[in-house]
Amino acid sequence: MDATPQNPKSAGRSRVFGSSVIGPMHLQGEIPCQDACAYAATAADAIVIAVADGLGSAKRSDAGASLAVASAFRFCMTALDSESDEERKIEELVRDAAAHARKELELLAQEESCNLRDLACTLIIAIATGRQFAVAHIGDGAVVGEIEGILSLISSPGESEYTNEVVPLTSSEWRNSLRISSGESSIRGIAVFTDGCQRAAFRKVEDALVPFERFFTPVFNYAREVTDVVAGASEIAELLASVKLCEHSDDDKTFVVGVIETD
Repeated sequence: MDATPQNPKSAGRSRVFGSSVIGPMHLQGEIPCQDACAYAATAADAIVIAVADGLGSAKRSDAGASLAVASAFRFCMTALDSESDEERKIEELVRDAAAHARKELELLAQEESCNLRDLACTLIIAIATGRQFAVAHIGDGAVVGEIEGILSLISSPGESEYTNEVVPLTSSEWRNSLRISSGESSIRGIAVFTDGCQRAAFRKVEDALVPFERFFTPVFNYAREVTDVVAGASEIAELLASVKLCEHSDDDKTFVVGVIETD
């Protein structure tokens, strides 16, 4: 699967970069990477991120994750670039983008005569402008923001009755399971990642997930210093493939970080 970011350049002063890497378990089993990501910083300094993780039990989840990310990302970028959509609330936009991605998966299943469940994947769509943010999220993975100088869990992994069980975008119950998080806050950093990063990114405090400061603060600080986002993406890829992170999980990993610059 092609997990290469679709728009690695930053058009304004804000910047965003990240990567999807195959996990040791998939390398050993000769299974393709089932994670995918796409991201961009617009000329208006908004950040758009889409991340997906294909379910290991689905035959073509790598194709599902790739298509869900590509279609949701394009939908958001087209809407943000359209003058007629300037007043659209980004909360509505991320919700509509998730619905568009679901429709594209349905069309692919019809075109290739496969079961929709064969394309099963999670999906996270995030937009941050500095003054506001919105996230549409189904499945596991998470979104962490740096808001008013404080690390905040914007969208947590989906709850499930059993370990490693998630409701994917291909489920008939996807609309009920889609979680929307939004706020009007001075957000200066945002990180979106799949479940392969969760153990390294969080600490449990009284059964609640709390962003691990020693993980996120260096990442956000590094993102503010980066001038070449392609090089930044390579650094993220190296981090995700490192022994230290693979000790936490041998699954595929995706991590995308953005920093927002405003007047």
